[in-house]
This record gives sequence, structure tokens and C-alpha cells, in this order.
Amino acid sequence: MRFRLVIFSILFLATIMAAILLILLISGVFHLGNKEAITLFNNELNHVYNHIYDDYGDISARSIDLSKALNKNIEDRLYSMKIDPGDLKSHPEVYNELFESVCQTLVTALMRTKSSAVFIILDGTINPDLPDSEYSRAGIYIRNMEPNVVNLESPYLHMLRGSTEIAKKNGIMIHPQWAMEFDIQKASFYTKTVETARSNASLSLSKLLYWCSGEFFPETADKTMLCSVPLISSDGSVYGACGFEVSSLLFKLTYIPDNPVYDTSFCLLSPYVNDQIDCSLSFMAAKYPAVIKNEISDAKLSFQTKPNSLNKYLSFSKEFMGVHRKINLYPNNSPFKDEEWAVSVMVPVRDYMKAMDNINQRIALLFLFLFIIGIIASFRFSKMYLNPITETISKIKSTKPSDVEKTNIIEIDDLLEFLAEQDRKESEKGGGNASSDYLNTDMFRRFLKNIETLSPAEKAVFDLYMQGLTGKEIAEKLYLSINTIKTHNKRIYEKLEVSSRNELMVYIRMMKEMDLKG
Repeated sequence: MRFRLVIFSILFLATIMAAILLILLISGVFHLGNKEAITLFNNELNHVYNHIYDDYGDISARSIDLSKALNKNIEDRLYSMKIDPGDLKSHPEVYNELFESVCQTLVTALMRTKSSAVFIILDGTINPDLPDSEYSRAGIYIRNMEPNVVNLESPYLHMLRGSTEIAKKNGIMIHPQWAMEFDIQKASFYTKTVETARSNASLSLSKLLYWCSGEFFPETADKTMLCSVPLISSDGSVYGACGFEVSSLLFKLTYIPDNPVYDTSFCLLSPYVNDQIDCSLSFMAAKYPAVIKNEISDAKLSFQTKPNSLNKYLSFSKEFMGVHRKINLYPNNSPFKDEEWAVSVMVPVRDYMKAMDNINQRIALLFLFLFIIGIIASFRFSKMYLNPITETISKIKSTKPSDVEKTNIIEIDDLLEFLAEQDRKESEKGGGNASSDYLNTDMFRRFLKNIETLSPAEKAVFDLYMQGLTGKEIAEKLYLSINTIKTHNKRIYEKLEVSSRNELMVYIRMMKEMDLKG
């Protein structure tokens, strides 16, 4: 009975858990991993997006302020020299004096701005007679080699372009890849800024600001993104450009995603062209950039959107999961407003699926744990439920029902009362002639005679039954195994011509009523 009760309990438990599982599947709770990932990536995207938006907005504003400050300084000096800013290209002899006057302004602006370098370029060359002078422009380019370390007392500055004399006077080291002037053949951050300013003379500096990504110093390993603003005199002459640099190193150190689940997640700031993310000019921040860099170096990522899932980004055999959002680096009426950028947070598909598998395994283990707890509880509750019943049945076998204590279980107590009443009725019916009736019964007489056929070992077991002991108690008393007792029982039943222990106990009770000994 206990075995059947345990089986029924386990089946009931399994049915309940299957129903719960079905409800969870229908309600979408088993997409919990996807939902957690979407929330996690969107939160991280919001954090990185706002961080980049604020920082790049601050750099844009400081670039405009720098342009105004440099323009005022240079224009004042030119007027004191009686030189028209529009005619500056014809006076290369004053360039170094102008650069010397603005050098500290550039250094101060660099140290107050979250950028890796500052620059100024004038529309002219100090040596117009040199070969390729038409592509050479004089200027200063100062880089902070530790842009993530704030140390105004001793900044680690290097000059990549400009006069070495100016560098020495201002305590700036010379970069190993130093050159005197800029080669503007591939420097769109300068040429595009100046050309756009000249063709849109009515626009303010905030509208003419230009963000350009590319490697403008191929001799250095660092990729750069420059914010360039034109230098415009009060008479409208465009005579140069200035601004700040954000290096790929600074970007990597500043915008690493803080993702506790996906170690290989990464952040990108990329051009957004034809609904694709152009990784060739993008900036990446990641804990382990070496793992990702080769996979996205020149990729153009298209993406697929699905409900209740992250976007899937595709490029040849490379796949990523993540989210992105377009970021406005320009005002609406800027000439560069069509050049869109996007901020994205992604992770390789392989790592995303691995994390999802881990979440599903945890859910499966939780269900398994609950199921095991349910099985253990089934065994314990079945034991608690059946113990009073089995103990009462054992007592009924060894004594009169009327002598058995009540169990406070209504059904069992009713049964005890019924058996006691039946026993009382039989006693009243038999009266004082019970003993003679028993003796006159052929079966009972044959039972008493067959007792003599029992072997000593079987007789010892029978005598203990006469004393009211159970099979288990007899085994303990005689130091025998329960299987040995079962063997003796079988032989006792055969010799005494009884079919069961209950029938044996009936005869034993008759012997006790007649005060007979075995």
C-alpha cells in the first residue's frame, strides 16, 4: 500500500510540474534568458550611448570655444602686424610666431578636454618653395600619450607636427614619428572642414563642425577620430582649422561595456551607411579586443530584427547579437547631417548561445531539484500517513480489537469498533460452550494434533506466535533473518494445514480462549 501511495504521489507531482512547465512555455517565461539579455544590452547601450553623447558633445563645444579663442589671438596679432587674415598664406614668416603665441592655449585646452590630442592647421606652408608644398600645411599637433590619466602637473605630451623649438620652449617631447608640417592629401578632417566653411559662409561654427574618422598618421599604430572646426576671421576669411582628437586607445579605455554575463561583449561607434554598420572606420571598446578585432576589422554589418530577441548582425561567416542606436553628432541644419553614426553593443553569437544554454541549464536543474524534493516528501508523507494504519493492523493480529488503543484516525477507529463489536457478538453467541464447540470442530482438533508434527525450530517459532510476537520480533528474538522466519512459516502452514497467517492467528486465539498450550 505504501509503495502504491508513493507512486501515486510522484505521478501527481509529475503532473503538476508538467502543467506548470506548459504554462511557463505558453506564457513565455522560458524566454527569460532572452528577456534578461535584451534588458541587459539595452541598459548597457543606454549607458554607453549617453556617455559617448555627453563626451562628444563636450568635445564639440570645446572645439568651437577653442576656434574662437585661437581666432581672436591670431587675428589680434595679425592686425598688430598689419596683415590681413585672408592674406596669411603670403606671409609664412609669421607662422612660428603665431604658433608660439597659441601653444599654451592648445595645451591648456587639451588638458581640460577629454581627448587625446589637440591641433591647429593654417592654410599655408612655411616653405612654399619645397616640392609638394601645395599639399603641405603648417600647424601644431600635440598628443597626450596618457589620455586616461589626469595629471596636470606633469602631462605626458608629445608633438607630432610643429616646430621643435616651440616644443622645447613649452616642455613638450618630440614624437618618434614627428614631422614639421601636415600632408593634407588624405587629411579630409582639414580639407573638408575648410572647403565646407568657404562654401557655407553664412553658417555659424557650430554648424560647420566636422567629425572625421580615419588613420591620419599611418606611421603610428593608433586610429583616430577628429573633431575639426574652421578658423574664420571677422571678415569671413577661412584661413585654417583646429580641434581635438579621440584616439582608439582613449575610446577603448573609456567605453568598455560593463557586462557581468558576457565577457566578450564590445561597444562600437561606427559610421551608419545604408542601414549597415561600417566597422572599417569604427572605434571599439572591449575587455578582450584581440578576440573581436579580427572578426570586425573591415566588416559591414547588416542586421535582422526579431520580436523578443536581440538584433542579429551578419557579415559573411561572422554573426553577432546585440542592439544599436543612431547618435547625432551634428545639428539638423549641418552640412554633414547626412553622415550618420551609430553606437552599438554586441557579443559574438557563439558566446550569446553559450550564456543562454547556461541559463536554461540552471532552470532545468531547478526543476530537477524541486522534483527530487517532491519525491523525498512523497516518501516521508506516505510513511507518516501509513504508520498508524500498519501499526494498528499489527496490533489487531496479535490482540483483541477491543484492546487496541484508538488512533484518532476516524476510519481506523470505526474499523476497530466494528471488529470489537463482531468479536463481542461471537462471544455472546458462543457463551460458555465455546471451548467445547471448538474442540468438537474437526478442523481445530486436526490443527491441535498437527502441532506435534512441528520440528523443534518450527515449534519455537509457533510458541512465540502464541505469545503474540510478530514475525519481525520473532526474528530478532531468535537471532534469525526474516527470510528464515518466512521459511519456517511456510512449513508451519503446511503441517498445520492453514493457508495464511491470519488463519493461524484464529486458531491461536481459539487455543488462548481454551487456555491450551502449544
